[in-house]
Amino acid sequence: MWIIGDIHGCLEELEELLHRIPAQDPLLFLGDYIDRGPSASGVIARVMREKHRSHYLLGNHESMMLNYFQDPASDEGRSWLHPLNGGQDTLKSYGLSSGSTYQSIPVSHRQFLETLELSFENQDFIAVHAGLDPTRDLAHQDRQTLLWIREEWIRAESHWTGKRVYYGHTPTRYVNGLMNQKDPIRGKRSIGLDTGCVFGGFLTAMNAYTDELIQISAKRNYWH
Repeated sequence: MWIIGDIHGCLEELEELLHRIPAQDPLLFLGDYIDRGPSASGVIARVMREKHRSHYLLGNHESMMLNYFQDPASDEGRSWLHPLNGGQDTLKSYGLSSGSTYQSIPVSHRQFLETLELSFENQDFIAVHAGLDPTRDLAHQDRQTLLWIREEWIRAESHWTGKRVYYGHTPTRYVNGLMNQKDPIRGKRSIGLDTGCVFGGFLTAMNAYTDELIQISAKRNYWH
């Protein structure tokens, strides 16, 4: 199974990545398909074409988008169009503006967003978008933690006693530095796979059983 880090609207890089993964191999997407990059709607359409072999996780950016339309008074709903979050880029990819309704999003895309999962677990590993509270087992994690945790998880992941964890959310440059943003965040009990494609880094897939990496260099920095 290939685990794919945050895409953030980088459709061209996603196409290259998928072209290099054997067509029969299963895929697991860690979330954050949208925002900041130029082709959020195209990314969703493209990953949906892989549904016969894929598991899809919810990212904090999809959660913000859903809340923007469905619960606009919530913190996440109000945050989505903040310039740092890139919601306007997603609306633009659909040909929409901030006054558009949820029904303006294609129904198949709405169904995709509404059925994204918070976690994945098999006999060998766990995958979540952002990380875990190391003091709780997977069944007792809260939604906010799974979607938003960052420093607290990375500092304490060595205390996690469960299966190996794969996650995205935190661009590796925040831990590894700008000169080493290509390398995943390699903890004692986990691996972070957001290698910052939208920031001019790389789009990364890792084989959960061989640790093989496939990485596509960003065509440019889409987010300044």
